[in-house]
Amino acid sequence: MEGTVSLEQKKDFVKKQGCFSTLTAEENEELAKLFVEQHITTGTTIVTEGDPVDSIYLIVSGTADVRHVTVQDKQLHIDSLATLHPGQAIGLSETGFYSLSGIRTATVVANTNMVLLRLSIAAFHGFALAYSHVSEVMRDMRNSSSAHLEQN
Repeated sequence: MEGTVSLEQKKDFVKKQGCFSTLTAEENEELAKLFVEQHITTGTTIVTEGDPVDSIYLIVSGTADVRHVTVQDKQLHIDSLATLHPGQAIGLSETGFYSLSGIRTATVVANTNMVLLRLSIAAFHGFALAYSHVSEVMRDMRNSSSAHLEQN
């Protein structure tokens, strides 16, 4: 089952992410090569709120539940915040990495069997160092997002 996502498919998934959409064809291909395919079974916790962000994920197939877990009056409360679908990402927003603090802001659990593409933050940093344009793109997107939020 491993290795079912082709490089062309990886490139398409990368390009669909807002923060990567303006990468050159060469940058897109090199970044796509860094994503590692993972198969996840139903009920598996993919990321846990409060953990350090060590990777991002692109969803190829399946769905996942985004949850916020709290304890109130010695009772565990799980609030479902969103359902993620193919083409969406875990840990990545339209303007870059979702968590600016480097700590996961929610828990994500597989609702179904899933195929994910995982990119380690270490691999991304190496990529950004090799392609300085990438850092500029990410910075510009973050700045334009901040300016938009200040206007609203």
